[in-house]
Order: sequence, then C-alpha cells, then structure tokens
Amino acid sequence: MNSRQRMQAAFDYTAPDKIPVFYHPSPAGLHVQGQPLLELFQKYAPDNPEVFDIIPHPEPKFFDETGRYHEISTDEWGITWEFLIYGVWGHPKAYPFGSWAEAADYQIPPQPPIGTANFEAKKKQVLLRKNDFLMFGGFVSIYERLYYLHPMDQLFIELALEDPDLFIFMDRLELYWQQHIDYLLALGYDIITFGDDWGTQTSQLISTDMFQRIFAPRYQRLFDRVHQAGAKVFFHSCGHIGEILDVLLEIGIDGLWPQIGCYDPDELTRKLKDHKAALFLHPERQNLIPRGTPAEIDTYIRDWACRFKEMQGGGIFYVEIENDAPMENIRALIEAVHKYR
Repeated sequence: MNSRQRMQAAFDYTAPDKIPVFYHPSPAGLHVQGQPLLELFQKYAPDNPEVFDIIPHPEPKFFDETGRYHEISTDEWGITWEFLIYGVWGHPKAYPFGSWAEAADYQIPPQPPIGTANFEAKKKQVLLRKNDFLMFGGFVSIYERLYYLHPMDQLFIELALEDPDLFIFMDRLELYWQQHIDYLLALGYDIITFGDDWGTQTSQLISTDMFQRIFAPRYQRLFDRVHQAGAKVFFHSCGHIGEILDVLLEIGIDGLWPQIGCYDPDELTRKLKDHKAALFLHPERQNLIPRGTPAEIDTYIRDWACRFKEMQGGGIFYVEIENDAPMENIRALIEAVHKYR
C-alpha cells in the first residue's frame, strides 16, 4: 500500500498494511528542538505530504528588551492576537466589533476566487499529491470563530439568552463556510477538517440540548455539503466533549481528532468503530509526552498499536511536537510509532 491507500484503509476499517502516521509541522517544536527533530521527521516519513527541510524561527522584532518573545498582530478578520510562545496559538486581545448588533455591518473576509491562475496552480499541486496521499484541507470552525470575534464569556451568555443578532451572524458565518468548503472541494481535497473545542478536562462546555438546537443543524448542513461531493468530514475537538460526541457521530463525522487522555479507550474506540469513524491518536501530551519516561511512552504506543490492529483499522497515529517535551521522549515517541505500526 502507498500512503493514500493505507490512510483510506484506516478510515474504512479494511486492515491497512500498517497503521498510518500523520505529522503536524508545529513550528514550536522545530524551533526549540532544531536539527535533531528535523532529522527524526526526515528519517521516519509520515503518511501525509509534509516536507521537513527548514527550522522555523521568530523574527527578531518580536523579542522585547528582556529577550522575551511577544508578538501582537491583527488578522484578516480584524482580530488582534497576542502570542507569548512562538509557534503556540495565542489569545484574542481586541475584537472587530462590540456586539452582535454591531456585527451587522461587519464585513466577513472574502473567499479566494475559483478559476484564477493561483487557484489552478493550487489545484494542480493537490491533484499531483493525491496519487500518493489522502489530502486533508481546511479548518472549518463555528464556535471557535465566534469567540475569536467576541469575548467567550459574553458569547455563552448570549447563547443562553438566544440573542437574535447572534443567530443572524451565525447564518452569515455558515454561508461563509459553505463557500469555503466549495472552494476546498474544487481544489480536490479528500477530507475537510473541522475544529471546535467543545470540552473541558472532564465534560462538555454546553448542554446537549443547546448543542442540538443551535449548532448541530449547522454542522449537519456543512457535513452534507462535504459528503455530497464524495469527501469525508474530520472533526477536531479538545477536552471531553461528552454527549456532543454522540451527536457528531450521528450527524456524520468520518473521523475524530480528540484530546485522547480525556477518554476511556475502550468506550471511545467502540463508539467510533460502531459509526465507522477513524481516530487520530494524539498521544497524551499533558503528562505522558513531556513528563513520562521513554519506556512508558513505548508501552503506551505499543498498546494502542495492538488495539488498532485488532480493530482492523480505524486508527491513525498523530504526531505533534510542541515546545515542552525532552528530546529523549520525542525520540521514544517517533521510534515507537514506527516500530509498532
């Protein structure tokens, strides 16, 4: 099997020749670990089309007089972000409007046009890579995009009050994502990635009833758009999302990228297999990867590899190295994944 066939077999539960591996090119890890990490990524190739040939570093202008990294920048949505660790996602510092009523005059950024020379060049690259790789594209977000644009605590109050101006904006946001999905599908992507972190360490952030009434129908329409084009839906959500996971499975996600340490492995994998949804195994990064021992990491990966092989698929090892793990643990992780896969 090539990487594309291997990844597809994992999604379909049709016994891939070995467990696929997906690498995320986190600049935080590469910046801190440097050449040793770059060489590990090059030695043990993944099943997604990432090329690791540079070590990223922040620009000197983002360091203050004490040598501390501190970047403030405003994106195309008009959100001002503050970043305190290079390569690690920041927090909104200023918002483009003060209320959902004011958002009526807010201009959502335009979609890139289909059919331009730039579009055709991107499409050509996607189609070339599809010979060997299953292609993931996008990062569609409803809930997270809302609290990027407006303070999270206020958002929860307005959801509870069912603010009509919020719902009007959500309709506009859904239309934006419909158009964006059409753009990604036109480029030829096989899998459209969604991402909204619906969990805390122990439970979901909102009630199942509120999720089903307000968010699930919007996700359903977007998922249907993906499925009607013959592509798959892949959903990222950190924390323990409780019954929200059941709703997402019922409305059609094809894969889940969770915070794995929040779940019982038996219950999680049973649910996913029952719905023929694949799992990104993102090894437990709060404690195991930064604070565990190489032997503990090896055992952890071996046990998950055995589970995936017994399931005849469904599992994809996901490797994302940030700035907080010792090199011996990183090496143990990557070597174990490729030893047991």
